[in-house]
Amino acid sequence: MKRKSMAIVMAVCMLVGSLAGCGSNSTGTAASETTVSAPATTAENAAENETEEVTIKLWHRWSAGTEEALMTLIDEFETAYPNIHVEVTAKSGEYFALLQSMIADAVAGNDLPDVFIGGYNLLNYIATELNPTNIDELAPSEEELNQLYAMFQDGTLQLAQYDGEQVGLPFAVSIMPMYINMDLFKQAGLTEEDVPTTWDEVFNVADVIQKNTGAIGVQIHNMEDAWGDQALVFSRGGQLLTEDKQRCDFTNEGCVEAISMWQDLYTKGYASPLSSSEIQSTFTSGNLAIYCTSIMSVNTIVDYSDFEVKLYKTPSFEGYNLALPSGGAAFISFSQETEKKNAVWTFLNYASGKGMKKWAENSGYLSPTDIDIERNEYMEVAYDCLPYSVAWECWPGGSVGMEIDRLWITTRNEILWEGADVKSTLAELEENCNMMLENQ
Repeated sequence: MKRKSMAIVMAVCMLVGSLAGCGSNSTGTAASETTVSAPATTAENAAENETEEVTIKLWHRWSAGTEEALMTLIDEFETAYPNIHVEVTAKSGEYFALLQSMIADAVAGNDLPDVFIGGYNLLNYIATELNPTNIDELAPSEEELNQLYAMFQDGTLQLAQYDGEQVGLPFAVSIMPMYINMDLFKQAGLTEEDVPTTWDEVFNVADVIQKNTGAIGVQIHNMEDAWGDQALVFSRGGQLLTEDKQRCDFTNEGCVEAISMWQDLYTKGYASPLSSSEIQSTFTSGNLAIYCTSIMSVNTIVDYSDFEVKLYKTPSFEGYNLALPSGGAAFISFSQETEKKNAVWTFLNYASGKGMKKWAENSGYLSPTDIDIERNEYMEVAYDCLPYSVAWECWPGGSVGMEIDRLWITTRNEILWEGADVKSTLAELEENCNMMLENQ
């Protein structure tokens, strides 16, 4: 207990950056056409017939349309189960900022939320330092646990696993497609046949865009996380950790070549040093031709763009297989009391079954369950990308891993925006991070 308290205090001091990567296995294929409803479990029946009211606390970091989709799900759940009230706390910022708030509450001696919607990339820290209530501990019986698990696509449950334990339950899944401003393509004299499928082709297209329209050619997801970074590194056959996942490995050929390619986009003037929010506003204002980012942003991007937007599969590296980390978030519980654990179990069943259809259709996220979803042309592309998905890789070292994440993001920006030498800068970062891991 003393070790855990110290780890939490260390994390509060060290949490300056944002999202760290997470995951250890690949997701499955796109959702099938079979409609699956939540199993009528004993816990659900008990909750439905229970007269005593219970309140569970839920924390999330979403806003705008995604928050609205979540609140719609919660409102419908409370209508179906009027004795269960979900008290929602929304925190601005990314998943890491939400985790910071939760850690601060823990240090202050406050109870952790009954339901925490946390990124898959946070599982390492949460599982090792914050003592979550694993999904099997919430289930009333093994039979009902298996019924719930059977609703999920092959491989997706692994997104919310850590060290063989089902720490959370997958809820939102994102993938990185390529957004194209077709109006800029036409202005540049390009057609759909010119949409790039490899990064070499991206350079050629970006050059035409810049010369013929003056717009920015291409931008890649660069939020305060390593999600886009991992998509490039893994797709070039590289890695960020050693095979045993205990040390950092930033000097392998795939990693160096992927980051070098990304830097070249900036040094050649095809990309600009903009933050993620600036990139999105630049795209929706019509001044960016190609944008590789999360499918989760599709509703906002399309709604705010007054030009034709089309989605395509993210480009690959010539001779290498595409590998796109699955982003998104899982339900993670910290409930200890039986009454609240039962209420959380009921909520998870509802959200994974009856609530999943409308959530997936309204939020922009992909469904991790085998439920029939009405897909528009944009979502079809995203689901077609799922066979190329892999899981986010967690930094090792618990709270030290969070500091590694901060250092990676800072170093990445120095390479991209300030032109730092790729090989020597990554080598120095690797040495410093491994020294931190050895001395923890």
